[in-house]
Amino acid sequence: MKLNQQEVKALKELLSDPQNRADETMEQLYQKMASNSEVSLFIDGAADLNSKTAGIGGVILKDGEEVYSFSEYLHDATNNEAEYTALIMGLKLLIDINMLNVKIYSDSELVVKQINNEYKVKNPRMQKLHQQAMAHFRQLDSWTFSHVKRDENAAADRLAKAGRLKKEK
Repeated sequence: MKLNQQEVKALKELLSDPQNRADETMEQLYQKMASNSEVSLFIDGAADLNSKTAGIGGVILKDGEEVYSFSEYLHDATNNEAEYTALIMGLKLLIDINMLNVKIYSDSELVVKQINNEYKVKNPRMQKLHQQAMAHFRQLDSWTFSHVKRDENAAADRLAKAGRLKKEK
């Protein structure tokens, strides 16, 4: 069973009253929901136009500890398409595991600035991916999306490159 945002907020409010946390299970649920954990998502895309292979990778961290990672193969995508696809995959995972307050990092300055409305999205293929990403962002409670240098994004970079090479296996 997956709760939507409204249901999660209602449950948090209900459990904020100590009288509604009479047993240990309800107390534990409240502690999980009320925790001030820091959740981070690092994403990256990799593409080789000559071989028409691409890959995506990402890592979700909670309080600095990895809780989930992904590495997937994409066929015939540009690097920017791979970056957006990694972002969309990461957002879907965050929503699925109900981590709705997140700091997101990417080494793609273009994608970060497009999502943050600093750059326009002119390419029709990018517009479609941008719209998909924004639809997922609207399901989060709070988020930031920041550019990081490639060396600060090493784990996601490694996973994206591994995803690109999965076709060869």
